[in-house]
Amino acid sequence: MDNLTDIKEIWEGVMKELGADIGSEAIDLWVRPIRPLVLESDSIKLEVPDSIIYSTVQQRYEGKIIALLLKYTGRTLKLNYSMSLTPTEPPAQSRATPASVALPANYYSFNPHYTFDSFIMGTSNRFAFASAEGVAKTPGQTNPFFIYSAPGLGKTHLLHAIAHGIFKNNTNARILYTASENFVNEYIDAVRSGGTEQFRSKYRKLDCLLLDDIQFLVNKERSEEEFFYTFNSLFESKKQIVVTSDRPPRELALGQRLISRFLSGVVADIKIPDFETRVAILRQKKEQHKYTIPDDIITFIAENVKKSIRELEGCLITVGNFSTNMRIQPSIDAVREIIKDHISDPDQDDKKVAIELIKSVVSDKYSINLADFISKKRNENIAFPRQVAMYLACTLTDLSLNDIGEAFARDHATVLYAKNKIGQLVQSDPYFNETLNHIISKIKNVNNQQ
Repeated sequence: MDNLTDIKEIWEGVMKELGADIGSEAIDLWVRPIRPLVLESDSIKLEVPDSIIYSTVQQRYEGKIIALLLKYTGRTLKLNYSMSLTPTEPPAQSRATPASVALPANYYSFNPHYTFDSFIMGTSNRFAFASAEGVAKTPGQTNPFFIYSAPGLGKTHLLHAIAHGIFKNNTNARILYTASENFVNEYIDAVRSGGTEQFRSKYRKLDCLLLDDIQFLVNKERSEEEFFYTFNSLFESKKQIVVTSDRPPRELALGQRLISRFLSGVVADIKIPDFETRVAILRQKKEQHKYTIPDDIITFIAENVKKSIRELEGCLITVGNFSTNMRIQPSIDAVREIIKDHISDPDQDDKKVAIELIKSVVSDKYSINLADFISKKRNENIAFPRQVAMYLACTLTDLSLNDIGEAFARDHATVLYAKNKIGQLVQSDPYFNETLNHIISKIKNVNNQQ
């Protein structure tokens, strides 16, 4: 086999041996849909049909594939993945009529599937959607626009939709979408290389900045300061700023001057979608991926995967690939097994921890009175248990910092301080971490028995 040069023959050999290791079902579901494209001196380029197969193969099987490729080629090859794009025939009119205006070079940095038309609106996201549409139509007037939600509920989709909407009206607009992590890394590189002026010019000459996951700036003081001045420059020039986060502005451990600027604009949250919205999302994605999945399966997924649109689509893709590769329509039982890691536990969904229970368990542990939690006493033997209880309320409940503060007769800033202080102690003190775990276990045990 050492003299094999045909990439398809090599790949078939790899799949055969890998199948003997991981099983034919796993091969059919995850590896067979991959198509080898190019074999180079140090790498092999593979075409994958979707992100679910890509992430699964990369995490579970990449090492095994590289080892088998070494056996067949005598070389240690890197795996370079590319997403397959199904070409669509353009309408006759678009072939005959050339585009009147050339699109800007950075247009294609935005996801073509993330538009307002493809966004499913429901009661959970109606205000955020309407506000985003308004920003796209008249950029600079609703400024800044701050969107927050738990991960996977559509914040990034709206950012890209805003970009497409602005381009629709102004194809010369200078728009940049970036994650806060990239902003930080770019700034670090600019400082190291002496390129801070070029960095500032890039960001401060934009017509619209779309910054994803602003919470990544927490505890990065110099990057936060740089963003603050970038924000001011764009704001004073009446340029559009859109920011997303996994929590509301007041719960971000950022400087107060930046928080106040976020609060000066429009703040919109996206909640977990209701059942009807989840069904609508799944049906839309089914059409997009051209799957033939019956409605009872769609309903089952919508009933059991509740907390993330991203997870919804991932489950649909997994079931769709199973159906395609196995050439069968799976039963409800089969789907339950396929997506078992994503199914919400109804017992856990219903069992919400009350702050009064947290107070009760913590007061027993530290031998203080329940009244001490709302008293003005600041001595350490009371203040510390109070901070522990606040931290646990942030961790074990869905309440906002303001709501937690009210339960302890404190403001949200005090709760945030307690959350950060106890969180750091958990990381640095193994003994305290063990103590806290015992408290959490007791809270959950009592809660489940109620």
